[in-house]
Amino acid sequence: MKLAVAIFKGLPDHRHDRGLNHSLVNIVVMALCAVMSGADSFPEIQAFAQSKQEWLRRFLTFRRVPDHETFRRVFSRLDPTAFQSSALDWIKQAIGGKLEADIISIDGKRLRGTSAHEFHGIHMVNVWAARQALCLSAQAVQGKHNEISTLPSVLDTLEYLELAGCIVTIDAMGTQRAVATKLMSLNAHYVLALKGNQETLFEDVQEMFDDAARRLFADTDLLGVSTWDDRRRDERRTCWVLPASPDLDDHQWPGVQSVALIESSRFVKGKRVSQRRFFLCSFPANPVTALHAVRTHWEVENKLHWVLDVAFAEDANSTVVDHGAENLAVLRRWALNLMRQEGSMGAVNKNRKRAGWDDFYRERLLQQLLPPPT
Repeated sequence: MKLAVAIFKGLPDHRHDRGLNHSLVNIVVMALCAVMSGADSFPEIQAFAQSKQEWLRRFLTFRRVPDHETFRRVFSRLDPTAFQSSALDWIKQAIGGKLEADIISIDGKRLRGTSAHEFHGIHMVNVWAARQALCLSAQAVQGKHNEISTLPSVLDTLEYLELAGCIVTIDAMGTQRAVATKLMSLNAHYVLALKGNQETLFEDVQEMFDDAARRLFADTDLLGVSTWDDRRRDERRTCWVLPASPDLDDHQWPGVQSVALIESSRFVKGKRVSQRRFFLCSFPANPVTALHAVRTHWEVENKLHWVLDVAFAEDANSTVVDHGAENLAVLRRWALNLMRQEGSMGAVNKNRKRAGWDDFYRERLLQQLLPPPT
């Protein structure tokens, strides 16, 4: 807990000193402990802090617990960039200084509860590290179409974590030359989904694979690998890759070395449904690497977005005032990261309840703020 206080003591406090009853550090630390322990709203954060006053006073000094309106007001005004920076500092410490050969997935998630108040709602652009099982960054944008303009800022943030040697995967909305250029400057590789938003490039890549099929794969550099998943829905996948041909030079795409086609099929309501997806890759033709990167990209949905919705009720939260929604989202990701680092088995929603009941378990989660042993 003392380390949590040290991590957050550098946060800028823009409140007036006159009449100030609660320190910013106390408010943030109370809120983090509450969110880890099952609180999903500001009134619930207040209720947790009131029920755990004796435990909190072992580490914090305060006369009384802030009310929920104080929590709401402070988090709506807290600088989200500074709050995110505190999270990044801890993440860099937790991963030992830099990411190594990880697959980094970038994807947007809409906070559905905000759509009732704002036409487009708030979107969080999340960054997930598969091997570390950590959410590295989360930045808010107004409306899904603004995710494109936010990606360069996200990559600037990730530069602090040293992406050299990692593979970054992004959906078709992020397939932009500026994004590819930035990743190359960071010495990172990419696998970028290719769809109709890159119309002529999409058509040329599609023609490359169609031409190889017409020639029955003879005299081509086509490489392929297949997998079969029979656990639930009999899903078959085949990944084909080709070196980027001179025909793609006209597109002047930064760093592209190969293109990939993934053909998948599965049973849906008794019928087999097939799908073809195309990707740009910045590494030499390797179907195993390309397929692994594409499959791993979905961990951002399964291990982050789904967990935030089911275990943290993120979509049900309707906070919209100023920076409140973004800062609450960062708190939830702080809590989830600490749980992932602690490593207890079981569902996240069960462990959140356990953190609310068990002071020792909650303290063990906070111990994940400590630097890893050298």
